[in-house]
Amino acid sequence: MTIPVYSDPCHMPCPDLPHHSLSKEDKERGLEKLQQVRAQVREGMLSSLRKEYEQAESSYQRALINQRAKRIKRNWS
Repeated sequence: MTIPVYSDPCHMPCPDLPHHSLSKEDKERGLEKLQQVRAQVREGMLSSLRKEYEQAESSYQRALINQRAKRIKRNWS
């Protein structure tokens, strides 16, 4: 048994309401904005970690900050 596909799920999330779908340009613009916002958030978090790193006194604290920075880069890229 196969399920008929009426529309592309990325383009029309709800086949009953085609007027709620986004145009291709709107989706591209939204994805570009999402990338910009993610980059801004990532840089904001990393800049505060850089300040923390400069003020850290022990190598252990610096190692913890490095781990957090790597995690942020991995998760927000």
